[in-house]
Amino acid sequence: MGLVRAVAPFDSTDMHYRLAFRNAAEIAAFANSRWAATPGEMLRKQILRGAGERTGGCMLDLEIQEFTQVFSAEKASEARIELRAALSRPGTHVSRGFTVSEPNAGPYAATGAGAFARAADRAIGELARWISTQPGCG
Repeated sequence: MGLVRAVAPFDSTDMHYRLAFRNAAEIAAFANSRWAATPGEMLRKQILRGAGERTGGCMLDLEIQEFTQVFSAEKASEARIELRAALSRPGTHVSRGFTVSEPNAGPYAATGAGAFARAADRAIGELARWISTQPGCG
């Protein structure tokens, strides 16, 4: 396992949301809610628990490009995770993007946290399946 990093503002413990029904481009942080660790740290631990070091002879680098609770209406949201994964070994480098949305994240940061856990499980499953198809990595 190589690096797990996040682009700003997802490199902090702030829990972020977008009010897509108003302005999907605008991002904000919940005032009184924080993650226990940064999304990068949480995903790294979850990957190691779930997949261990099963990347064969390849080095996995992961970049979190989106980690937000997206509201389509005042009380309807989804947890959205977007990742860019890169696998490398001597002479080879491949990368791929992953987007996972978990519906029913509810109207609050606390209900969104459960949806993020489910979304992370799905993203890691998709990542593991992709790694297993790469020559010398699976």
